[in-house]
Amino acid sequence: MKKKYFLVAMATTLLAGTMYAQITRGTIGNGSFTDYSGYTSQAYGIDFNNDGNIEFKIADGDLEKNYITYAWSNGGNNVCASSEGWDYAALLSRGTSIGASSAWDGQGDAMINATGNGYIAFRIKLNNQVHYGWAEINISSTAVTWVKAFYQATPNQAINAGDESSASIATAQAEWNVRSLGDKTIRITADNNEELRVYDLSGRLVEKCVGNKVLKLPNRGTYVVRGNEKVLKIIVF
Repeated sequence: MKKKYFLVAMATTLLAGTMYAQITRGTIGNGSFTDYSGYTSQAYGIDFNNDGNIEFKIADGDLEKNYITYAWSNGGNNVCASSEGWDYAALLSRGTSIGASSAWDGQGDAMINATGNGYIAFRIKLNNQVHYGWAEINISSTAVTWVKAFYQATPNQAINAGDESSASIATAQAEWNVRSLGDKTIRITADNNEELRVYDLSGRLVEKCVGNKVLKLPNRGTYVVRGNEKVLKIIVF
């Protein structure tokens, strides 16, 4: 029992001064949209941060929902462009990295000239900070369906198309390289001879490994990783 309380206490001390990455689900539906000229009206589209304001408007009508408009400015909202040109959005596959180096070439509107299922990448400017996100889309011969949208709530941090969760890392007292692979899976890179032990907050040992390891965690939640001399708190959303 003492061991359980010790683990919880260590996890709590690591919270101070730490920024957490979080992937957040947006809303696809009706909201308030302000165009490039400053005119505001009700529209259908994507509200990434769920504040009632649509960042990307999607045209009405079954086959017109492959047309996206947005208030564009240098370094602001944008759609990842395809090789066809700035006015065509790229249809990406799951796992594609979306970040600063993506092909942000749109200039206020974009068509989707593709069929099948995939992901559209977005750059979103919220509170004067840049975020990255994606929307899943299904295109058939008779309809275009926007399925769901997620964005990385931490500014300037990349997101993979299809990722709906992320490992959030408290870096205090830890020097390991920890990366989220999505779907409650993380990769920990440590010294080859260092034993790592992963506990949940009840004190139960979830995983034990030596050196580099890809870990599939059982549930979203909070975990504590202990090494030979370091302790790391991980929150999986």
